[in-house]
Amino acid sequence: MTMNEKKYKRLEYLRHNINYLTIRERQEYYDLLNELKKAGNQSEPEEFEEFEEYVEPEYEYSDYEPESFQKNTSSSNGRNTSRRNTRESFSNQENNRNKPSKKESKSSKKAKSGKKKKRHWLRTILTIIVLIIAVMIGFFVYGYQRGVKHEGSVAKQEKFTSLKNSDGSVNILLLGADQRPWQSSGVAHTDTIMVLHVNGKNHQTQIVSFMRDTLVNIPDVGSSDTPDSKINSAFTIGEQYNKQGVNLMSETLKNNFGINCQYYAVVDFSSFATIIDSLFPTGLKIDAKFSTVNSENLSAVPVPDDLAATEGKVSSDKDLTAEEAAALGYPDGGGTFMMIKPGTQKMDGRMLLNYARFRHDDEGDYGRVKRQQQVLETVMSKMKNPLSLFTASSALGTTRAVTMTNIPNSFFLTKGITALLDMKNGIKSTTIPANNDWVNAYDMYGGLGLSIDMTKYKAKAQELLGQ
Repeated sequence: MTMNEKKYKRLEYLRHNINYLTIRERQEYYDLLNELKKAGNQSEPEEFEEFEEYVEPEYEYSDYEPESFQKNTSSSNGRNTSRRNTRESFSNQENNRNKPSKKESKSSKKAKSGKKKKRHWLRTILTIIVLIIAVMIGFFVYGYQRGVKHEGSVAKQEKFTSLKNSDGSVNILLLGADQRPWQSSGVAHTDTIMVLHVNGKNHQTQIVSFMRDTLVNIPDVGSSDTPDSKINSAFTIGEQYNKQGVNLMSETLKNNFGINCQYYAVVDFSSFATIIDSLFPTGLKIDAKFSTVNSENLSAVPVPDDLAATEGKVSSDKDLTAEEAAALGYPDGGGTFMMIKPGTQKMDGRMLLNYARFRHDDEGDYGRVKRQQQVLETVMSKMKNPLSLFTASSALGTTRAVTMTNIPNSFFLTKGITALLDMKNGIKSTTIPANNDWVNAYDMYGGLGLSIDMTKYKAKAQELLGQ
């Protein structure tokens, strides 16, 4: 038995196109292959040697014969049945290959379930964050209204030239005016002059304090090239001329130390006490530190109580005669003094104000600057506690209402909170000039001031506060 030439050529064609055959053509290919095997006496080319290794699939191909090669046909029903069985066999195998196993099915279900749970938790977290922000805004508004009610009005802004640092850090000019409740701003001096430096890139916070008697050159005041005015007088002079005290102070810092101030905040006696009481309703715990007074360590230091005249006396107040006050180093005569004991204790806003302003121990104004830095650092360190998040929002609202400032509300609610959290890295405090790094000299009015190495401290200020 031999295979005719036509079938043989057909087999060659199907073999060369084996990867592109239809189901019907594959069946024809296997039938011709079987026929070639049966024709064993025919010489086979080397290219068909691989056929000897072919193993037929489990389904029967011999049951089906292509119409073009079938001589003895069966009935049409038999042929149709054979075709149908072949198609079903191929279809079942394809379905079995595409159908995932039980393990794959379970794994797929777990993956989908995991994605759903992840989306659920993300939605929950986002909802919680939105609620926290909404509650914080509510506390901020509440605190703002409380401050307005306490002070009777909102502190008005002054015209201010905002100067930004090139590196994106922010400098906030903080001024504490010694304005009594019955006085106008035109007679107030800034006993507290600080610049708060917030740097979001390295998450560092700096406080640089300038001693109030430091001699500087105030733009358009006195000599144009000689430091002949006390720095704290810049605010007073500016307030007396068109209410530009804050701006003149900022210009003075820029002119003498080369630093930029983007924002400012000014508090007086009354607003400072209000802010502290709103932040710490039960008082702020602080370690009261004093130097000697007239070379003596006192068990209780008499500190002037400037709010006694408007808010009444408290149990810790004591009246001193002019002679008693002079014996303790007070040149301005007697009055009402708050007796503050050294050591750790809780202070309300009024006591903390008196403590921060005290300068009649043997360290003088330098000791006062140290206490001011201590107070600010203590306040900020307490506010970084996450549990005080909502209390801090309320206090920031009160602060905004009673403080003369150009800081936008958005800063309080965003960068303000972030800055407080950044203070976990600590707050670095620096005083300009350093203790005893000055020479006593007189200002243009004959008052005693501090002459410093301006070149040295200008470089120092720019190093700490940027440019």
